[in-house]
Amino acid sequence: MKAVGIEETLDVLVSVLRACAKEGDVAEAERTWIKIISSNHKPPTQASLCLMDVYSRVGKPMKCLEIFRVMQERISSSVVSYYKIIEVLCKAQEVELAESLMTEFINSGMKPLMPSFIAMMNMYANLSLHDKVESTFFWCLEKCCPNRNVYDLYLDSLVQTENLAKAEQIFNQMHADEAIGVNTRSCNTILRGYLACGQYAKAKQIYNFMCEKKYETESPLMGKLESILSLSQEEVKKSISLKLSKEQREILIGLLLGGLWVKIDEEKKSYAVHFVFRENSNTHSFLKRHIYNQFHEWLADKLRVDENDHDNDIPCEFMTISHSYFKFYADQFWPQGIPSIPNLIHRWLTPRSLAYWYMYGGYRTSSGDILLKLKSRKEDVQRIAKAFKAKSLNSRIKWKGQVLWVGFLGSDATEFWKLIEPFILADLKASLEAGIKSPSNGVSGLKSINFNSDSDTDGNTSDHSNDNSPPNLL
Repeated sequence: MKAVGIEETLDVLVSVLRACAKEGDVAEAERTWIKIISSNHKPPTQASLCLMDVYSRVGKPMKCLEIFRVMQERISSSVVSYYKIIEVLCKAQEVELAESLMTEFINSGMKPLMPSFIAMMNMYANLSLHDKVESTFFWCLEKCCPNRNVYDLYLDSLVQTENLAKAEQIFNQMHADEAIGVNTRSCNTILRGYLACGQYAKAKQIYNFMCEKKYETESPLMGKLESILSLSQEEVKKSISLKLSKEQREILIGLLLGGLWVKIDEEKKSYAVHFVFRENSNTHSFLKRHIYNQFHEWLADKLRVDENDHDNDIPCEFMTISHSYFKFYADQFWPQGIPSIPNLIHRWLTPRSLAYWYMYGGYRTSSGDILLKLKSRKEDVQRIAKAFKAKSLNSRIKWKGQVLWVGFLGSDATEFWKLIEPFILADLKASLEAGIKSPSNGVSGLKSINFNSDSDTDGNTSDHSNDNSPPNLL
């Protein structure tokens, strides 16, 4: 580099280490590392991670641990450095050292811990230490939010040990918990368990469910299924015609009220639902995974999220296939591409629809009141107000820009919450429950609008600013 006039800055040296990590060049990596620690600068965390990668590639986990300890002394520990050293030790199956570092990591108070718990469970599973897979699973649940990858690892361990009763219990728990859900991997795992134990009736049920959700059945399992079903003179289902379930219809109506968009191609006469979630919203982070699972069979691009099942694997935008089924919803909620409230909305406002409207396009204010966002036309105000009245729900309505805001205040918010609470995702109940006063959860810093006077339910608009943000309640 000196020969061609490239100065060996810290950034350049780190780049060299990255290249060494890809190539597994230990000698050059060590020379570069010496240059870094000999400089007047503190060695960056990225440099140590690259060097650990190099040593891990050539099977030297103890050298990785040595680098980790050097970084602890010179800088301090970091979450990513713990991730890396625990990952390295787990891959090398250094059980005692990995356990020691995991305990150290937990005691440090650093978070999140999930990637390291997954690494530990993978190591135990590879070593057939199924009792430790189980204990680590429950340890993880104590320290972290539920994660489907952790459940999948535990489910696979239970099936391998032929503990099918507990495996079935875990699978049902996953299916019932919206924050976790089941996927191709978990369905194939429980199917494998049923087939191995000769529980063919349950195997058929799972297979039918997989067909409905368009989950791919693993080839070896399909071979067994074909053999079993042929004996009972049944045909293996290759496909099932798509049809929205009652639950999916209610969810879709709630999301459409909250701002979901139906993409219309007039030339091709095709209609597709465009799911969009806010990137920095904790509520939408949980909701997008749930919606992805609920509408899996309808999606145009099915992601492979089995191996690294983190929230970031599911994008904030995804779309259904184009289907004539969605024409009805386009005509009702987006006639001529304009957001509208259907004439029969009073029949469609079920508790589940309202719950999904709230989760997708609603807020809980700092005073514990509930706001629902609705993009619509002026003439729709009376329609939505009457729909709530028909359900004995008292609400206040205000315009802000092109957005209509429905407010449930005080005891009215509590009554609204009682109606929808059974359909709110378990992980979101604490942050969305009405009547809970919390400045950190409320909507703040916005122009105040008093919902308690001059309500717009009579069709008169009182605020047509260009601010689409939710109004504060006085």
